[in-house]
Amino acid sequence: MKILVTGSTGFLGGHLVEELVAKGYSVRALVRRTSNTALLRELGVEMIEGDITKPETLGPATRGVDVVVHLAAYYTFFGKKELYELVNVKGTRWLAEASLKNNVDRFIYCSSTEAIGPVKNPPADETTPLNPQFEYGRSKAKAEAEVKALAEKGLKYTIIRPSGIYGPRNVDDVSYWFITSYASRGLASLVKIGTGETLIQFAHVKDVVQGFMLALEKDVAVNQTYIITEDKWYTYNQVYEILYELTGIKPPKISVPPLLAKILLAPLEAYDRLTGEGNLMHRTALVDSVTTNRAYSIQKARKELGYQPRYDLKTGLRETIQWYKQNNYIK
Repeated sequence: MKILVTGSTGFLGGHLVEELVAKGYSVRALVRRTSNTALLRELGVEMIEGDITKPETLGPATRGVDVVVHLAAYYTFFGKKELYELVNVKGTRWLAEASLKNNVDRFIYCSSTEAIGPVKNPPADETTPLNPQFEYGRSKAKAEAEVKALAEKGLKYTIIRPSGIYGPRNVDDVSYWFITSYASRGLASLVKIGTGETLIQFAHVKDVVQGFMLALEKDVAVNQTYIITEDKWYTYNQVYEILYELTGIKPPKISVPPLLAKILLAPLEAYDRLTGEGNLMHRTALVDSVTTNRAYSIQKARKELGYQPRYDLKTGLRETIQWYKQNNYIK
């Protein structure tokens, strides 16, 4: 079976390609000219140059493959609406259309629990109405709709919604900034926003890979959506206690009300915009995120796919922090 993977040079993509190769699948990776392809070369996978925002490159990329796993996305708190639309919505549609035209057997799309938005009555599941909080989540919800619309023309799809992916080799998103900031005695270890009783749920990258592999291998996954994450959610206070156990750094004693936190973060965010710095711990949008619940049920994935997360948060964070230390992301 031949599988095209987009986003193969990213955090999740690298882990997924490793597992696909280990399981004996033939992998083709869609890469841009500027991509770091060292891991792909090491794994010996086929590479084809292309870009999901350039539809003319997607026909050749999808030709002759059995499954497309679409991970590539535009994700940043400083995101521009037009880029979310171009990459996450139109790019997904163009890739799905090319897959349909080339008779690809299955289109597996990586969405996000951010498409659901804040959870008012935890836990949310796959039937919860979508009400995304940020532009990223809105673009993911729109992309899901694009994929489902093509099912009416014969596209067989599976949508995977991971939450809060973390793990070794993650060096560019919220979980990375939060973990390394805390373990380096940065802002995350000094101040918490609100009461710390908001719910959060994480997914170790290896568990997310397991979810994709099961979706790939199970016929029951056709035209279905699955939430993939750990089987437990935590309050932020519980997360702080776990980090304390692992790092010896005590949880923050200062609690800042959400409105005041936004006022205090605003100049840091403005400075980052001027200097080009990318510290996600300085984003005012982070306040809205950490003061609304994100807790999910994995019962559908467990029942239909046999999904069983292998990492609890403490085990996963211990492994991740060790990797960050070994690679000098935590001094």
